[in-house]
Amino acid sequence: MTSVDVKTDLRRHSLARRDLISAHEAQEAAAKIAARALALVHELAPQARDEGEVVSVYWPIRSELNTRPLLEALAAGGITTVLPVMTAVKQPLVFRAFTPGDELVKGPFGLSEPANGRPALDPDIVFAPLAAFDRRGFRLGYGGGIYDATLADLRARRTVIAIGVAYACQEAEAVPTEPHDQRLDYLLTERELIGFR
Repeated sequence: MTSVDVKTDLRRHSLARRDLISAHEAQEAAAKIAARALALVHELAPQARDEGEVVSVYWPIRSELNTRPLLEALAAGGITTVLPVMTAVKQPLVFRAFTPGDELVKGPFGLSEPANGRPALDPDIVFAPLAAFDRRGFRLGYGGGIYDATLADLRARRTVIAIGVAYACQEAEAVPTEPHDQRLDYLLTERELIGFR
């Protein structure tokens, strides 16, 4: 089995487990994640820029862990939030300002994104979705290499903290890695916060 085959197989099995999460479990997990993530952002805030931290949170699709309660909690706490905007496969994301209640538009890849007129801001903290993760701090994405390219680009220019967000059932014994793969600093599930720093 090639590395690509191993990744494809792991991704398929992990996402199938995620798809089995009930609506009630998903709602409870989203609330727990929002509380834990907000506490973590406040803990990390002294490391952020003088004018206040900028936090990127993904807009959930399919059975991804719902981050909307987190976006609302961050906004209520006066923290600047941005959503990722996809420009091309294997290319870094652009981050545009977003406040809960803002209208989103369908991007060229079918994702809900802030409109092009919204300000672009580099985040200090990036909450990243994933298909699977391991206890070494590696994530398996959806195969486009977008978050790896994004984190590599950001980390080449500034300090940025990457936090994976997933259900506990998405944990793998070991995620296959390649030289370009970017490690997470933290991983948040409905059960725990795991630090890799």
